[in-house]
Amino acid sequence: MNGPLIIAWACAAAAGAVFAAMMISIATFGRRSGDRPPASAQQKAAEMLWALIPIVIVLAAAMPAFKAMEFAARAGVVAQALNEN
Repeated sequence: MNGPLIIAWACAAAAGAVFAAMMISIATFGRRSGDRPPASAQQKAAEMLWALIPIVIVLAAAMPAFKAMEFAARAGVVAQALNEN
């Protein structure tokens, strides 16, 4: 096996483990009938902020990569994929 194939299988195994853990936690700790949600679940502003913060973080992390790709394109740098088969 070559390197990229090993990495792909490792990522698939990690995704499977995370999915299994998520299903187990949903089945174990899922909402029961008659449960009341906590008071914090009713705050729409807090929920919106909780959703927007990761989006801002991802966009802030992606901006340098986009700028580097734009700079490379203007400089005439060409990325080349090699087929080693």
